[in-house]
Amino acid sequence: MTRTDDQNYDNRPDGVSKQNWTNLVDYWYSPEFQKLSKLGKDARASLGHAHFSGATSFANRRAELEKEKGKFSELDFYKSVYTKKDGSFKEGTLSQQFMEDANNKVKECLASSSSKSRVDIENEVFNDLMYNGEEGSSYVNHSAVQMENLKVEFSAVKKQNEDLRQKNLALESKFDDTAQSFKAIASHLAQV
Repeated sequence: MTRTDDQNYDNRPDGVSKQNWTNLVDYWYSPEFQKLSKLGKDARASLGHAHFSGATSFANRRAELEKEKGKFSELDFYKSVYTKKDGSFKEGTLSQQFMEDANNKVKECLASSSSKSRVDIENEVFNDLMYNGEEGSSYVNHSAVQMENLKVEFSAVKKQNEDLRQKNLALESKFDDTAQSFKAIASHLAQV
């Protein structure tokens, strides 16, 4: 159900002024915000590991899983976060492929090992598949890693620009002082 503008304006939370709430609601429905919202949704959809835990933090999800199961594996946790309510994975995602590969590897390991618990085997499989080798896992979205690297580089450039801005301000101040000195000297020479 879509709310009307008046309903949105009337739904002001406690502690927020009417003017600030009106400005915020207007911004949410502005073309600028709608464009940013769509970009954000598209970016999240491209990650390949869309979680379905909603507003529940991963820490709270772990606590719930511990109450429910007792000891659990990282694979159990992964399943609890990345499956939909019906227990299925979003089709064609890295999450779905990861679980298929993990389940196959767990079956192989259970068939060949009688001394390890299922939880230990699932943890080993999870770590092996998720964090394998020097290059990292094929299940990790490398574009997300590249984005993090770009953020670090951007932060460094931003810091460098701020440093240069500060130096520029100092030079402008020195230039202004020098210009004032030349004006005073020129004025003094004109009198002589």
